[in-house]
Formats: sequence, C-alpha cells, structure tokens
Amino acid sequence: MKIKYTYIALLGSLMAFSACVDDEGSYEYRDINEVTVEGIQDSNNPYSVMASTGLLEIRPTITGTILGEDDSQYEYTWYACQSEVGTDNHTHTVLGHEKDLVTTVELAPGTYDLYLLINDNSTGQEWIISDMELSVTTPMATGFYVFGDNPDGTVGMDFLSMPSNGGGDTAIVKNIFINSQQIRGAENLYYRGYTTRPGAIIDLWAVTESGSYKIECSIQEQSTFDIDTSYEEDLMFFSTMMEHPVKVLDAFPHQISNGSAWYNPNYRGYVTEDAIVGGGFVSGAEAYQNPVNRYSATSTEFFTPYKNIFYPAEGNSIGGYLTYDMDNDRFVTLNGNYMFLTTSYCRQLTDGPSDAFPWNQSGRTLVYGTNSGYYSYAIMKDTDNDTNFHLYEMYVNSYYSPTKVNAYSFTTAEAPEFDMASHYAITYSPGDYTIILYAVGNELHQLNYATGQHTLVRTFDGEITFLEYNWKLPGTEAYPNSRFLICTYNEAAEPEERGTIYEYTMDQTLQLTPVMSGPELNIPFEYHTSLKVAKLEYRNSSL
Repeated sequence: MKIKYTYIALLGSLMAFSACVDDEGSYEYRDINEVTVEGIQDSNNPYSVMASTGLLEIRPTITGTILGEDDSQYEYTWYACQSEVGTDNHTHTVLGHEKDLVTTVELAPGTYDLYLLINDNSTGQEWIISDMELSVTTPMATGFYVFGDNPDGTVGMDFLSMPSNGGGDTAIVKNIFINSQQIRGAENLYYRGYTTRPGAIIDLWAVTESGSYKIECSIQEQSTFDIDTSYEEDLMFFSTMMEHPVKVLDAFPHQISNGSAWYNPNYRGYVTEDAIVGGGFVSGAEAYQNPVNRYSATSTEFFTPYKNIFYPAEGNSIGGYLTYDMDNDRFVTLNGNYMFLTTSYCRQLTDGPSDAFPWNQSGRTLVYGTNSGYYSYAIMKDTDNDTNFHLYEMYVNSYYSPTKVNAYSFTTAEAPEFDMASHYAITYSPGDYTIILYAVGNELHQLNYATGQHTLVRTFDGEITFLEYNWKLPGTEAYPNSRFLICTYNEAAEPEERGTIYEYTMDQTLQLTPVMSGPELNIPFEYHTSLKVAKLEYRNSSL
C-alpha cells in the first residue's frame, strides 16, 4: 500500500499562518520535505498478532521529496492506542523506535489503533502515520491450562496454546497465574466451560492442599490471572448444614467437547468435601441449597460423597446423576429430577440377581471413578484382598433406572503393580478399546481388561504426575483413535524442562504411538514446563 503524508504536528503554526494571509510583506519560502510511506496495511486490512507469543512485523519503505531514501535524519516511534486520543481513559503503549517494527506484542487482547511517528531531525518536521489497526488476539482461547507446583511448592499455571482447533502452532505461554495469596500444593483444576446465560458463572476452580479457589479467567480483559475474590457476590452457598469455608472438589456438569458449559442452572452443581449441592438462580445470582447427600428430606445426617459425579458427559441433555456413598459403599441417585430443591435427597438403588455388578457393594470399595463422552466407569477393589480389582461400566441415562452395562475382574497377576497405581485412564469405546492405562512411578502400563493382556508401554525419565484419556479436544475426527495426555516430572532436568507434556494415540491394534503436532504434523507432541503438573484442563472459549 502507498500513502503520502505531509507533516501535521505543527497544526498550531498553520492556524497562525492563516491569520496573516493579507500581509504583503517580503518572505523567504523553503520547500517542505514530504514523505511517502509504502508497505503498510490500512484499517481495512488490520494487523493481527497473538498476545505474548506472536511476532508483529512491519517493514515500511519511506521516501522524502527532498531527502529521498536517505532516512539517517529520521527518528521513529511506533505506538498502539486504545480509546480516543485526548480522552481521560486514553492509553498508549510504545512498541518500538526503529523504522522496521519487529516485536513480540505484550498487550492485553483487544483492538488497537496503530501509529508511526516520524521526526525529521534536520528540519524539526514530524509526521504521524495513522489509519492502521492492530488486533491482539489471545493465545489462551483454545488449549490446555497447565496447573501444578513450582519448585518452591507454590501453585503455578501455564497455558498450552493450540490455536485453530489444534491445527496451528502449539506453544506454551508461561506464568499466567499471579498467585498473590501464595497458595501451595496443587491437586486439581477444572473449567466448567463458557456460557452466555446472564448470571451464570464461568467456573475455573483450583483445588489445593489448603482449600479451593476460584480463578479469574476472562481472557478478553487480561493475559495474567489471580484468585477471583469477587465471585461470592454471584455464587452463594446458603446452607449451614455444610462446612464453611467451602472446599469445592468438583463442579458438574463439566464442559463438553466444544468447550461450552451446561446451560440450565437447575442441573448445575458442586461437590465439596462433605456435600453435594445443586443450584438455581436467585436475583440473578447462582444460589446453592441444602446438600442432597442424605437419605430423606428432613435428615441432617450426610454421607461422604465421592469427589466425582457419574453422568454421560457429552450428551445434549442430562437424564440423571449418580454418586457414590463412600461411608456405606453404594452407588445412589436422586429421588427426583432436580437437586436444587431444599427437599432433595438421595435414594438407594435395587440390585437384581443377574445384574452385571451390584449398586450396593459387599466387600468392595471404590478406587477411582470417571466419565467419558458416553459411559461412566468405576474401578473397584476387594476390601479383604488388595490384589483383586473390578471395572464397572455404566450408563447414567436416568435418575430412576441407570443402566449397568458390563463388569470385568482382574488381579495384580494380570495387571502388575495395579495396587500401586497413582493415575488411571480408561478408553471411551468399550466395544473397540477395553483398555486401562495406569501409572506406577515413571512406568506407563496398559491392561486390556477384557482379555487380561498386559503391556509395559514405556518407562519415562521422570515420575508420571498426570494421565487422562483426551476425548474433549476438537478435531478428533482427524484422529479417529483414542488419545491420551501424559505429564512427567524429572528433577534432574533443566529447571524450565522438568515438566513434560506428551500425547499418545492408540490404534485398533492397541498400539500407543506419539501424536504428531506442528504445522506439518511432523513434530512429536512434547512440550516442556517448569511445573510439576497436577492437571491439564481443556479450554475452548474466547470469553
């Protein structure tokens, strides 16, 4: 693009000149050096750059009517502005002082007016090159929060940015969590997804050894985040029957694979250390009533709930929730469709003689429970024998009649060191992949729980700190196989590379291979962080 500008900074002098046009005195006139600027984009073709990671590159050609291509007398200042120049809330940020602007833009996401100020030191003339626009996008719209511990034990957070739904360049954005309260001991992080419903809270909760904390997550406003201390104005736990301060362990339902939250507040709930509460709207805020983890509407006796709720996580509607009573070792469901009522409670389920597995356990207890896109899974252990395990598959399609799909049993003879496992991942498609991956120290094991076949998949350089089946990532139609996320931590590595994030895919022969990333899908999915990662949590939202 070619634009011609004459100097406009001396506007006041030009106005004074207009008051003297009738003066017939003798004057000496000099030619004014005018500049022509080429190689820039106007506001009809804005510049776009990713905040903190993307490179803004503008290389204009500047020619003067007197100085020609000699730019030795020019000084340059590039700057970006928000809101109207001259107003009280106007802000501007200097981006550089060279003719060629090549810089990583450290600006909050948003739209900016872009200016180039040229000063001719030989004449004192100035030109302001305007009509340029800069769009700063966030690298944190799509990807994974990387949540874990810094070397000093304080909680930290990075973001694994995966623009264009996994098809663009993937990169780690470092240190996005300020942690002004110096919370310690990362345990879990969950993001319930975006919602446009007025009054509904967009949840990002961090669970640590000391408590749970709601984290700021409005990426349109900022690029670093802290603990959100204002949420209590919009999120209320009314009941005195639960412990306060509340330690939230989970929010449900979770986001679905497109990143959105479940919209209906009557189905939104929280699991705390001692309660399950459901919500509704009161005066535009989310309000949570009496705990439902009890067996009558008048009872003040509450059972200890398992930290996760069982339900079909990828459905367009929710037919029911199932929870687990850790005190009495039984799966239970609600007495009705809603948990936000003050009179809601749980009810026991009845077992049949030919059922695949029992809802009410006798000599078994829950070790681990999770949801995939459709089925829910529970790993059970015999209470009198630490070597005997069971896997339950279930479909929670109704509050009144959740379905028992199948059950499998195996021992540590078939699954070595399963009793010592720290993390588990269970595949989504039982008909195709009856697989559990489990981690013991730095070893990744694979068990086909239908056949009893075991494989030691890989021994890593560091301890496995996170393992999860990755069914949420959009674009999985390009990867029709099962995908798994794995994080390790190696104390002996360089500080910035102690934590490593891997992704693997499993084909129909049940072989695990690294997922390939990068623009040409030719780089193994392997990214480094200084954190000891406790959780990768997916996000797909520009809100």
